[in-house]
Amino acid sequence: MTLNLRTLGWDAHDPHRLARFWSGLLGWETTGDGLTLVPDDDTGFDIRFAPTQVPRTAHNKSHVDLRTESPEHQQETVELALRLGARHLDIGQGDVPWAVMADPDGNEFCVHPPR
Repeated sequence: MTLNLRTLGWDAHDPHRLARFWSGLLGWETTGDGLTLVPDDDTGFDIRFAPTQVPRTAHNKSHVDLRTESPEHQQETVELALRLGARHLDIGQGDVPWAVMADPDGNEFCVHPPR
């Protein structure tokens, strides 16, 4: 039996803000309620943001890695993320070729150069 990823769910303290951030960064549309992102490509899954009041006490156990197409694309993506409300994040990564960042809700993500 084959399984398919249908929806990736994220808890969020401000789910509408987080949906707007990721929609702007990924270029995905939001649904009518503004809490679900729907890809415009063959990604195959949606992203759904659910409200939570549980305080954040540690780094996420998993995070998003974004792969870019060129060094210029990587820089543009980092700049866009910052304009949308992200911030650079130091988690002890040292000197690496990717940018470690946090979205407006504090979720870690990385913007990688092309392979």
